[in-house]
Amino acid sequence: MPMIMDEQGYNMDVDDLFGDSEQVTLPTIPAPSVKGLARRLDELSTSGCCQKIAWSKNGCVAYITPDGYAVNLRVFSRDLSTGKWDLSADTPLELPQTQDEFQYVHVSWSHLGNDLAVADAAGHVMIFSCAMALDRMTFIRADITQPEAEMDAVVGMHWLAILPYEQKNHIAWSATGKGDNWRFQISSAVFKDAHHPVEGKASLIYLKRHGELKLRFQQHDNSWHEVAATLGPMLSTREPFTHAAFASNNDNTLLLAAYDVSGRLHLYRIEAKWNIPQPKPGHQPKPFEKPDLQVSQIDVIDDCYPASSAVANGDLNATSELRISIPAQLAHLNFLPKTPDGNDGSVPTIQAIFSTAPNLASFDQTQPHQSPFSIIVRWEVHQTQQNQLHSSLDKVTSKKKSVSSVPARDLFVLKRSLDTMMHSVILTFAPLWYNMILAFCHSDGTIEFRKRSTMEILGPDYNTETVSSLLQAGFAFTAHEPTLHTALSPNHCMAACLQQDGIIKLRSMEYSYGTLASDESDARHSAALAALVLQSSSAANQYFSSDDIFSIIGPLSKKRKRDFIYLMFQGLSVNIDCGVDDNSNNHLMLLGRSPFFVKTLSAAHLLGLEGSVKRDLSSKIAWMILNIKYVTQILTTIARMHGQIEKNPLRPEMVPQFIGICRWIMHFIAYMVDELIAVGYQVKDLPQNSFDRPTIEGKIQEMNKPAILILLSSFPRMMMKLWANPLAWVHKTAMQYATSGPTPEVRRIYTPLNQAITDCPLHWQLFEGLVSEAHQLVRNSYKRASFSEAQRNEVERELILGQIPEVLVPVSRKILSDALFNENRPNGGAVLDKLDVARVMFFDTTWLGLNDSKHSQIWFQTHVVDVCQKMIIRGTGAQSHPTASSTSQGGRARRGSVSGVAESDGKKRKQQLRQCIRCGAYMEDVTQGMPGYANHHVNWLMGVAKHCVCGNGWMLAREKEKVKGGTR
Repeated sequence: MPMIMDEQGYNMDVDDLFGDSEQVTLPTIPAPSVKGLARRLDELSTSGCCQKIAWSKNGCVAYITPDGYAVNLRVFSRDLSTGKWDLSADTPLELPQTQDEFQYVHVSWSHLGNDLAVADAAGHVMIFSCAMALDRMTFIRADITQPEAEMDAVVGMHWLAILPYEQKNHIAWSATGKGDNWRFQISSAVFKDAHHPVEGKASLIYLKRHGELKLRFQQHDNSWHEVAATLGPMLSTREPFTHAAFASNNDNTLLLAAYDVSGRLHLYRIEAKWNIPQPKPGHQPKPFEKPDLQVSQIDVIDDCYPASSAVANGDLNATSELRISIPAQLAHLNFLPKTPDGNDGSVPTIQAIFSTAPNLASFDQTQPHQSPFSIIVRWEVHQTQQNQLHSSLDKVTSKKKSVSSVPARDLFVLKRSLDTMMHSVILTFAPLWYNMILAFCHSDGTIEFRKRSTMEILGPDYNTETVSSLLQAGFAFTAHEPTLHTALSPNHCMAACLQQDGIIKLRSMEYSYGTLASDESDARHSAALAALVLQSSSAANQYFSSDDIFSIIGPLSKKRKRDFIYLMFQGLSVNIDCGVDDNSNNHLMLLGRSPFFVKTLSAAHLLGLEGSVKRDLSSKIAWMILNIKYVTQILTTIARMHGQIEKNPLRPEMVPQFIGICRWIMHFIAYMVDELIAVGYQVKDLPQNSFDRPTIEGKIQEMNKPAILILLSSFPRMMMKLWANPLAWVHKTAMQYATSGPTPEVRRIYTPLNQAITDCPLHWQLFEGLVSEAHQLVRNSYKRASFSEAQRNEVERELILGQIPEVLVPVSRKILSDALFNENRPNGGAVLDKLDVARVMFFDTTWLGLNDSKHSQIWFQTHVVDVCQKMIIRGTGAQSHPTASSTSQGGRARRGSVSGVAESDGKKRKQQLRQCIRCGAYMEDVTQGMPGYANHHVNWLMGVAKHCVCGNGWMLAREKEKVKGGTR
């Protein structure tokens, strides 16, 4: 009979039944990590050169496609219609065809972003150079003396410094102040980095797996050459290098750290001995001999692994029992050079990032599951001088020299710092801001920034009176889905995240304290604005693009826009005062190489730009000044090329470059006079006591017509004064040769120029007189007020921001009422009496892009204007150049479909446009062999049109869909 047990009486402990009363711990299943992490860690541990995506300092992203057999380019640019910033469509890099196809594994940009290195799995390195557009890179074949060894992968790569850009920098350290009043702490620093000794030329050094060191360098003609060396005797194939990193030793030499499969760290010193003769004046420099690459070994350290937690936590004196190596593989090897701040990274530092492998589960039931993580191991490289002889030798009486007279030798000592444990795996690392800030992209999606000297995490410190970075002012990356491949933008405020399917997602820093679109009185907002300007100043001093900064700013209120531009003038130390007498030459300095002035104007233009032609007042002022500066540079340059212009006529080969410039000047004069008349009619009848600053400023703002501000502003006014003599010279030459040239061909070339210089509803000398009068009035006002240079500089800044300072209100009244309308003026009467007002008012200047009317917006939807050549190149009335190669066209505009352009290889391509990545202006993509362009004309454009008028780079653009009437 079966036993029936009472449930209440059954109290046996099941654990006792099996003799184990302890709790059973089930294996822990961790949260899933980023897909493909294990494979990516294998790649990182195999080679130090496996960067799949890189963001250049001038704003172009290069990435390797998921299959590894192609490289694409995408330009960070602003969409004209929406005003949003994003990456452009893919542009495939034209890779050379080779007999053996290897996957591409690494991309690396040069410091300035003009050159791109691509390495494949077999160790072949290809270099591409920018060809006038950021997304057009051409392959430059290197002159290699010996063939590349197959399957000898590249493990470390480094671009040498480029002179003079990286030799001396102004470092923007911080800004102090409050409200709209900030002072920027900026100091100069000189760098002695290893460099190519010829200015503007690039060079690249890389190490291959089996110890072969190669230096690629450019000759005077931009061709690439190569020299090689080995790291001592050829290493055993069983102990190859896996990672290598280079750093400047601050004495024009390089330090090299190389890690091998046995866990040893090798330290070398590299010096390139260049022998480049000085070119003779007036002669083309001759090719120079290849440099001598000298390598010396400094030290070898065994067992370079992360140690136990005791060491990681700071106990470097732990016993050997505690100093147990953690099972981790090297993922990143970096060599951080000495920094400009003596208290932050005062010595070169080797940084090795080790990562543990991701395990799916932990089967040790006594230990909790450990997620994969990284450990940072660092060695400081200390350099001292040591005498090679002992001081006791001085006691030897027979010697002829003292021990101290023998040259000391360099002694390098490696000191290991405290290891740093990270919370997850580091997938991407980048040193920033002169190697003083370290950026880490983690496997959990975190993007983290740390101070190099202390490894403390950088973030907001709530100090609203001193700002040193965007991070400290409240900008940060928010949580995001993890990704294996990340590239930071030039100012590390955006991240391009490459997904496994080849899609790139952009991440942006976000402002933590609200929005800057309102005028809310919050000290944090003022500090944030100062931090943005500080970062812009840092970018300008390092020749970086600042487009990523503008992309994160978001909408700004009118006051914040004004404050931003005002602070830009301060942060970049731009002085726009042009003096009160003829001894001042600051206007010529601003006309010449003045990148900071251009960057400030470009920022002012961008912040008020909506679409292609709609601009607020300060934006329109900035755009007008940028164009005035550009055409004046060309006008005065060509005039100087002819020596004494009163004796030498304009040469026929220079005529095509001049036609658009002269037409633009003539039409701009008509536009200026038309605006002055329009504003003058609105204020001419005001009583003198009512013609005050608020009234005239309000009227100018309402009408959005800044012509009077351009006349009052010293720099554009002095530029327009420089037009007089060259215009008279061009007018005389064009008229003479267009009507009585020696041949029909000559007359045909000069006729369009003569038409351009006379195509104006008033004589340009009338405008010159108005400019001269304004010039004298403004200078006299400054003198009467006894304004200092600083005070005048302040006034000039206010004018660019769309305001009329009190000191110049009487001048504006005199021009807008007296000069235009007073018939009884002693020096010739009113300006309006000397011209046909109706012709001026109805003269069509739409193509200048300075009118934001509905008609203008529609016109620009169906036409394209070349912002550099100053001519209509698409749409009805498109213009062409009168060159000898266009005889069959008779100099007339060509209509119809986009014509083919012959290339040097005999193939044809369609005409193409370039577009400014910031302001969206267009120009013709002019290349050698293009119909209508002689070779010297193309070369000329490569110089003057290397950048947009606003100072930013070009990208290739599609033709406008709404263009009617075809192209030239």
